[in-house]
Amino acid sequence: MPTKIVEGKAVKDVKQLYEMADAHCHLDAIKDQSLIQDAIAHGIMTMVSNGVSFPTNKRTLEISDGKHIFPALGMDPQNAVQTPDDDLDSEIENNIKLIRDNRSRVVSIGEIGLDYLHAKDFNLVAKQRTVFERFIDLATELKLPVSVHSRDSLDDVMETLKAKDAQKVHLHFFEGNVQQAKEAERLGYMISIPPITSSKRSRIMKEVSIDNLMVESDSPAVGPTPKSVELSVHMIAEAKMISVERAAEVLTMNTKRFFKINVRKPQSGAGIGFIRT
Repeated sequence: MPTKIVEGKAVKDVKQLYEMADAHCHLDAIKDQSLIQDAIAHGIMTMVSNGVSFPTNKRTLEISDGKHIFPALGMDPQNAVQTPDDDLDSEIENNIKLIRDNRSRVVSIGEIGLDYLHAKDFNLVAKQRTVFERFIDLATELKLPVSVHSRDSLDDVMETLKAKDAQKVHLHFFEGNVQQAKEAERLGYMISIPPITSSKRSRIMKEVSIDNLMVESDSPAVGPTPKSVELSVHMIAEAKMISVERAAEVLTMNTKRFFKINVRKPQSGAGIGFIRT
């Protein structure tokens, strides 16, 4: 049976919500932090919040509680492009040190990757690739998964991951075709589905095993809050012709398993909590 979250002080006020997990969001960028608590109350009990730069990585650590919010720290391709050439090495090292110093709390190296929308010449592509490869190496060193951005660059992203022999890969906001999705599945990668419908995404949800799927809000850039993952859960349930409850259960466990977030069995009267393994 799927896990249900129950809230309310009296039976007549109780509403039951199926537990869900947001595999990729940016909670540091949500100005009204009460929206995060609202998402938890709605059943989004696990959220992986991604930093993209030194300031956002620090803020992500500050808001991560090890119970509902878990930090993924990295340096995304847009910040790689925006960093002056002379400062790139020091910026990389500052982020790497922050991650190493907080290894016990970090669940993934991310957001990292390539983005050719923001790289219009060879120098900018080279800067992105330098950052990407350094953080893949860090993930290998620390035995952590990678959460990867691949806008307009998926073939090169996957070739780089294969060349680096990356073992645990999360392709966030997947926008590839079915052939690319099946290759990712063959490699054991996880694909997360954002709350945006498209015919191409519908085909991928049908073709790829649910065991290789997660859902994400990418909030606040795409979904306004982590609650938006509920639409993604419904989309996958429809594509797989299963109940929403069953889809929520499997997708939540996929996320916890991938990021090594385990459920701690509650004591009598205690709420549900999570531990890192």
